[in-house]
Amino acid sequence: MSEETIKTGKYDNFDQGASTVSKFNDTIETEKQNIIKMREALINEGVFMGPIAESCGGGFTSANKLLSGQMENFDVVSSYLTKCKDNYLNADDKSKDLYLSIKKNGKLQVTEGLAYSAYVNKNCAKYQSDFINQILPYAIQLYNEKGILPSLTIGQACKESAFGTARPGSGYNVFGIKASGWKGKTANARTGEQTKSGSTYYINANFRDYDTLESAVHDYGEVLSLDRYAKVRSAKNYKEAAHAVKAGGYATGVNYDNSLIHDYIEAYHLNQWDP
Repeated sequence: MSEETIKTGKYDNFDQGASTVSKFNDTIETEKQNIIKMREALINEGVFMGPIAESCGGGFTSANKLLSGQMENFDVVSSYLTKCKDNYLNADDKSKDLYLSIKKNGKLQVTEGLAYSAYVNKNCAKYQSDFINQILPYAIQLYNEKGILPSLTIGQACKESAFGTARPGSGYNVFGIKASGWKGKTANARTGEQTKSGSTYYINANFRDYDTLESAVHDYGEVLSLDRYAKVRSAKNYKEAAHAVKAGGYATGVNYDNSLIHDYIEAYHLNQWDP
């Protein structure tokens, strides 16, 4: 892979990455053994050094525990690299075409690191990672069509639907779009609104209802194609996009844009797919 890669790093040589991780693991193991030998040597020194070694026993134990934790971390990284490689090698061409992350000739292009549902984040529960993987290809397709940053699309879907778990009705309205001006199916649900002073009140409202996640993302793109969201489409980064979507009147939440930035896009590294 010769193209510029996403911020999370290159995935053009999985085996080299796994080998590097293995070397770190070996170094940590050597340090653990050195600590054990040092402690034993002090104890064997007898009358003077032995009591000192015993009194420092807690320190030796803590050091060993810390190094053990580091080894476990390296094991996780190594397993993840192997999974990414397997996912990429086993993915069919259609799957590879869906997972994109670099910009070329105005379009986002495929990279190995995102092929076939490779997104995993230690901050995510499995259902959250699954939801992000599910909506990711449609978010990038929307960027190619309308210029709406993937981080904004995914971030709003995560925020509005609690990672797909809280949707009005039984459909796929993961963006909380109300039914105003809508001629399709609708679903009625209770929703919270905020006044300009920050007071929260609740209403029952009709929401748009979609049969597929793809159609939900498509309609979300149509909503953000309105003139009042022009700055969303021209935003150069996720912060500009989040502030613009709030300014355009997407939601009544007083802190909607900052929550979108800090609680979702940055917390789950969603901007890694932005060009």
